[in-house]
Amino acid sequence: SNLPGWHDVPLRDLIEEKYRVKTFLINDANAAALGEHCFGAGKGVNNLIYLTVSTGIGGGIIINGELYSGSHGSAGEIGHMTIDTNGPRCNCGNIGCWERLASGTAVAKEAIRRIRKGGKSCLTEMVEGKIENITAEKVSKAAERGDSLALEVILKTANYLGVGLVNLVNIFNPEMIIIGGGMSKMGDLLLNPARQVVKERAFQISAQAVRIVPAQLGDDGGVLGAAAFAFQQGLG
Repeated sequence: SNLPGWHDVPLRDLIEEKYRVKTFLINDANAAALGEHCFGAGKGVNNLIYLTVSTGIGGGIIINGELYSGSHGSAGEIGHMTIDTNGPRCNCGNIGCWERLASGTAVAKEAIRRIRKGGKSCLTEMVEGKIENITAEKVSKAAERGDSLALEVILKTANYLGVGLVNLVNIFNPEMIIIGGGMSKMGDLLLNPARQVVKERAFQISAQAVRIVPAQLGDDGGVLGAAAFAFQQGLG
């Protein structure tokens, strides 16, 4: 959980009791998926997957125009797909999760690892030698300057991102995959190599049909999606 120590807290009931207003709960990725579907890049698209790629990877799935939540409301935890059975341990306790290999956190950790092994990069100067302060955003800026280490790190991450996308394309056959979150700001530097992996590895009928695009709504996606969710649940 992103809220340590919160277990079996009846949050919805507490809010309703405090403010006397009908309340619904939805997680951030599902809300953003609805937002992009109703108002953003996925408007008019009936079958899509939304990814938020930032410190981790979250997802929301729209099937036949409706949010798919699964049998117990936990569908869309796609960041915890196993991508590498011999990979690094994820915070969830599993090994080789997608978000451990293809998130902003993964970018920063890989850059730090390479520099500690002797790799040369302008990143060292950017953080004044405090390499523990390297972030995905700084790696992106270094890559824009043509820094070879940063470019290699982003390419490696993009390949892992592409592998996960291949799985989603093969399983869901979506019309569109929307990439949001902080990592989406890298644009085609990240997305083009990932698209190429999908083109090469996914089942061809599905690969040819899917569009992989950046989100349009930014930080507003989740807010708009949460509002749409409330209306869909009966407030409208």
